[in-house]
Amino acid sequence: MKKTKLPSIISVLILTLITVVMWVSLDIYRALKKPTEITVSKEISQQLNPSLDQESIKKVESRSFLDDSQIPNISISPGAATPSSTIAPVIIPTTETVTQTVDASNSGTTQ
Repeated sequence: MKKTKLPSIISVLILTLITVVMWVSLDIYRALKKPTEITVSKEISQQLNPSLDQESIKKVESRSFLDDSQIPNISISPGAATPSSTIAPVIIPTTETVTQTVDASNSGTTQ
């Protein structure tokens, strides 16, 4: 029995159909995932006042300034950054039951 081969035009049409279906699907997906436009109120989008507050600048300038010699040199050794190996506590279950009685007259509420 001899198999017949599809004509080349049929193969091109099938590939074109697959391409068109994928293209439309991706366009629909992109349209659904499109980010929403952000609306900004007019109060936020107003221009800033370009004048500087001279009083605030004087306050910053009057603050004390430390030289490099006045700042202490703190060095951390590389071994201190790694946690030391410690033994984790092990909880051993017991068969004893602990009962606690609460005095209703001394429950901590005031009237």
